[in-house]
Amino acid sequence: MPRAVKAGPDLAGYLEAAKLDEPLFGDIQKHVLKKALEPSGRRQDVMHPSEIIKPDWCHRAAFFRLRENREPKKHIGFQKENIFEEGHRTHAKWQEWLKDMNRLAGDWRCRACDLVFWNDTTPQDCPRCAAPSRAIDYAEVPLNASTLRISGKSDGYCPHDGCLIEIKTMGLGSLRYEQPGFLARYEVETPEHGTLIDLMRLWKDFRRPLPSAVRQTQLYMYLARHFEDLPVDRTVFFYDFKPTQDTKSYVVLYDESISDPVIEAAEAITDCLATDTPPFCNFNGRAGCEACTQYHEEMT
Repeated sequence: MPRAVKAGPDLAGYLEAAKLDEPLFGDIQKHVLKKALEPSGRRQDVMHPSEIIKPDWCHRAAFFRLRENREPKKHIGFQKENIFEEGHRTHAKWQEWLKDMNRLAGDWRCRACDLVFWNDTTPQDCPRCAAPSRAIDYAEVPLNASTLRISGKSDGYCPHDGCLIEIKTMGLGSLRYEQPGFLARYEVETPEHGTLIDLMRLWKDFRRPLPSAVRQTQLYMYLARHFEDLPVDRTVFFYDFKPTQDTKSYVVLYDESISDPVIEAAEAITDCLATDTPPFCNFNGRAGCEACTQYHEEMT
């Protein structure tokens, strides 16, 4: 029986999945892409730290999204969704270990009654329905600045250690995007396979978190200290290297000056929202950049 394909965003990827010689693999890809096109449930009335720390963050585009409170167009792909899923599984692994050690604080969600509650250690049961700890999932650490319209979640908080936790998976793709010069140093030309990467030497020389991760966790610490009353002065990173499954840990100390430009931009955007006056694009003035002009067209 022929399989029906519905029209919609990113149809090309969906159709490519249908052409695969192995039907099951194609069906799995189509299933994943279909789920990715569904509404994410992610709040659109706030600015997320993961987006506002990026060098290409457009203030005008942020204004339009916040004003309309609508999810922007998604750009999906099976590889991208697979990377996200692997990241979720890595987070769960480290959080489960910290949970077993009673070192993890934050929000917890009961699967039995859907209650979300804060606890400084692993809860033994649900305070509402008394469901046992095995029915309670870690829901991470909410970090909200309502006056700035910023909201995010840190991967973990350890009160005993006075630190936030950030869990990262690192592959060659993230290095190509953020530090192409660093990656180029480990390219090796081979007669049989062309250019390869010396993974062992690269991992040995990887000595600090990627710049975007540092900016994001600095903002998390700013929110934790100024808006959530969490006494943190550092973040502990756990990096899993995907090619070898090796792990490294790093410590980043709090430096408020790193977050100052982002906080100032958020204040300016919220002021513009209060008067319903779109700000100029911070990349291309009145003309706007690709992000804000396309967003405005979508919203109108």
